[in-house]
Amino acid sequence: MEGQPHAAPTPVTRKGAIPTNMVTYKGRRIPARIDPEARVAYIVEIMATSFATQEHHITLCLRDEADNLVTQNNLPSKVYNHDILKLVPSPTTEALVVVHSLRASTQRTSLGDSTVNVPASSDAIPLKLALFNLQKYIKEEDFAVEFMLKGGMKMLVRFLERSEGGLTGNSLAYALQGVRGILEFESGWGDLSDTFIDRLLHLVISASQPNILRPATAIVRKLVISSPQFTGEGVAGLKMPVTPYGQVKKDRRSKGKGKERAADADSVNQYGFDRVYRRIKGVIDPEGDGHGLSGVELFFKVVVKRLEGTGDLELVAQSLGLINSCLRSGYQENSKLYPELVAVLEHLSVRRYVSRLMPTCANNVVEPQILNFQSRYAVILQHRRLRPVRPATNPHQEKMLRELWDAGKLGIDQDDTASEGHSYTHGHGAARHAAGWRKIGLGDMEEDTGFLTEMDMFRDVGELGLECLHWFAMHEDSFHNLVMEQQARPPDRRCPIGRASADCVKILAEHYKISQAAHHSPSSFQLFLLNFSRLHQLVLRFFMRMWQESESRTPDFPRVSFLVRSQIRLSLADEGNKTWLHLEQDFLATEYRTIRDRQMELLEKEDGMMGRPAVRELREKLGKDAYDVLAEQRVGCMLQGGWFNTASLNVSGISAMVKANPSKPLRFLRLSPNRKVIAWDEFHQRIENPSFESLRERIEISTIASIRHSTGCAVNSRSPNLVSKLSFSIMSDTEHSLLDLDAIHAAQLAEWTDGIRVLGGEGGMTSIETANYVHILAELALKVRLLDITGDGVEIPEKVTYGSAPRSVDFVFAK
Repeated sequence: MEGQPHAAPTPVTRKGAIPTNMVTYKGRRIPARIDPEARVAYIVEIMATSFATQEHHITLCLRDEADNLVTQNNLPSKVYNHDILKLVPSPTTEALVVVHSLRASTQRTSLGDSTVNVPASSDAIPLKLALFNLQKYIKEEDFAVEFMLKGGMKMLVRFLERSEGGLTGNSLAYALQGVRGILEFESGWGDLSDTFIDRLLHLVISASQPNILRPATAIVRKLVISSPQFTGEGVAGLKMPVTPYGQVKKDRRSKGKGKERAADADSVNQYGFDRVYRRIKGVIDPEGDGHGLSGVELFFKVVVKRLEGTGDLELVAQSLGLINSCLRSGYQENSKLYPELVAVLEHLSVRRYVSRLMPTCANNVVEPQILNFQSRYAVILQHRRLRPVRPATNPHQEKMLRELWDAGKLGIDQDDTASEGHSYTHGHGAARHAAGWRKIGLGDMEEDTGFLTEMDMFRDVGELGLECLHWFAMHEDSFHNLVMEQQARPPDRRCPIGRASADCVKILAEHYKISQAAHHSPSSFQLFLLNFSRLHQLVLRFFMRMWQESESRTPDFPRVSFLVRSQIRLSLADEGNKTWLHLEQDFLATEYRTIRDRQMELLEKEDGMMGRPAVRELREKLGKDAYDVLAEQRVGCMLQGGWFNTASLNVSGISAMVKANPSKPLRFLRLSPNRKVIAWDEFHQRIENPSFESLRERIEISTIASIRHSTGCAVNSRSPNLVSKLSFSIMSDTEHSLLDLDAIHAAQLAEWTDGIRVLGGEGGMTSIETANYVHILAELALKVRLLDITGDGVEIPEKVTYGSAPRSVDFVFAK
């Protein structure tokens, strides 16, 4: 490497030549050809010699124009990109200067003018500049290590602990950024005190500058998620704190010093959700101006309001990240304070603020925090689902049960139920009893069965099921009228509201996979999940509508449940692009028939169900059944009789045995009750359908050989030369026409021609209309059978196997 100090323009490197970088030092510049594989320390030594620096080369380093440190990893790219480099003090040197400035500033009696203080030592720099360099270089490990080894962290925390006469403005922001950077390392945690945490919490709720709020919120968040766990490493019996990524924290300064390391570990061990939350609870003086709010309520009220009241996306992300961290750590630590935190956040309507963020925060820094919050809320739902209903010990649950009972007026006209021995109450008010709960489908529905306690009635869905049913009762228009409407129906046609509500909760929980939420984060926004009770209300109303429109009975409950499950899967498939208006349209306005057709289309697509051998065999069997049904319908039409136009032959090769009479243009035909004879007669005009005995002419079914289509036209037709498509002739075996007719419409033509073929054994029904009807009936029957199977949870086999035949007939079937 060559280098001579002179002021020269940036050289132009020829193709294939050794790359050249421009290196600067205190206003001087020299071009240098640097070997990209050389050691950075050696390059710094050469450059220090070239510039004849007064500093020793070990106190210097190379940086690019953006102040990024040149390391062994990024040196090749900076060489080949011809970056301009500068020779400046090393990170260790910068750390010593910052520590010296902090120490010099602590010697003054007041810090009110410390940002403009000129220290006595010439080696120090003004405090504000020192703090600026601290937040600038703190991410570099060499700087951080030297800063902490020289006691810089203790002095920095001492500065920040002062609420009066302490750091303000940008100096405070720089100091907080420095602490934030240090907490990314494994050391330095032991210097943080309760006074420091209290100061941070006060800053979070009282500061207004975003550059102060961002690092303060981030530090509190870091302390919350740094929860301690037991580990087998280190000193025997010593609890070491664990980072959010699972690594054990060890303080470099206490390496090899067991007592000092144990002391630091014990101090760090106190961090985590419980410690920070208890400090939050005391952040407001009870005698001060807290507006009647506790410390927790005031703290999180300010944090939650920042989700809406600021346009600083990074601050929004940090605020929501703090909420997520508290929820996650409180749940993972199984903290006794976790339910209190959830109750406070629910009271502050944090879900409403997060819902408002969704439309504008896709693909930015806030999106990951919204997705994380969705997971945290799903965990809350699962926690409530697993919490049993015990009104005797839980006042909130007792209140919901009482309000649910009163909203449905379930105790009216039940004075005689007291003798049943199943009444009870917790607190004031009339006793609740089994007969009242049966009105909304809770408990055992059979009168002669034992009584289920209120805890047993919500066993599968826990407190979450009770909350959802309570929400439905409180927000549904005239819940009492809804209950009375079900009571007015026959018992087997009543929709069990309570049972349906629990089933809707389970279906929604399975759809959102809330039992797995602690381990898996969603990949898209789930607006409706954040309003679970409202979504449950829509689904339950849909369940009751399907029950009514399908005229379901008690045994049909699994099939209606499957229909609801299918609709949820379809309606919530693209949740990120839907609004509540679209969802209400899907659940409340879509016709029952449309839902059933859509469900069958889904069944056909899943797993190639329609192509399975078992389904094909079922379709063939149902096709035969549909054919028999339609054949019977055709014969039934012939038994009722029908009016036709008299037709005259218009094709050659057929001789008519009955001449057409224009004066009697109508003919009436009817099949005999024994289905062996067709009677007919001619009429001037239509009369009331004549009976079989009143018709004079007869045609034996056994004499009919075939049916010929399009053989003539009506006798009074305006186009006598055109053959009618609805005309047909009943033929004998001698190619003579026994009777020539012109049908009124295509359906009548299909009914009689196919009916005659069925009776005469000609080979079956052949008309297109009949084939379409057979296909429609067979498909409908197949779908009904599949709905019965899938609704009951029966898996359709890929192949149906039959066992071997018995060796003898010496057996009986046992019932």
